[in-house]
Amino acid sequence: MTSDSLLPYEITEEADLTYSFMTRHGIVYHAYFLDYSGYHPAFTNVYTFNIEPEKDTPHPIDKRIALTIIHLLRQFFSRNENAMIMICDTLDGKELKRKMLFSRWFMQYNDGNIQKYDASSASDGYILYVSLYIHRDNPHSRQLISAFYDLVKNNLYPLE
Repeated sequence: MTSDSLLPYEITEEADLTYSFMTRHGIVYHAYFLDYSGYHPAFTNVYTFNIEPEKDTPHPIDKRIALTIIHLLRQFFSRNENAMIMICDTLDGKELKRKMLFSRWFMQYNDGNIQKYDASSASDGYILYVSLYIHRDNPHSRQLISAFYDLVKNNLYPLE
């Protein structure tokens, strides 16, 4: 018998690539992928990923949140043409903590199918941490990796 603490939370699909789940502490999270194709001509099937609690309240560490996010990401990458760009939000000054958290989850849960490329962009007194996650069998990986670094050189502004 599997303990509930080892399972992801129940996920509700709100819309295409938009999900929500509630933790055992009653915190509702929204997780969603946004089309990022407008940022570079090579970005077909490239999305950003966001996860946000409905309310900004402190909560205890909960391993099932990580398991739920990993489940969503595995589902997303089941199509090996998909790629994801993770931008660590700077609004609350916790961008480095976000980068470290996602790097730790990547090291802990990656089964070798996903490759990760990290970069940063300094602008207006802050550092923006960004990562490209791509399936190792993505047929467009070379172009996507090159386009990712082009975008970083352009401070993440769209390239025509």
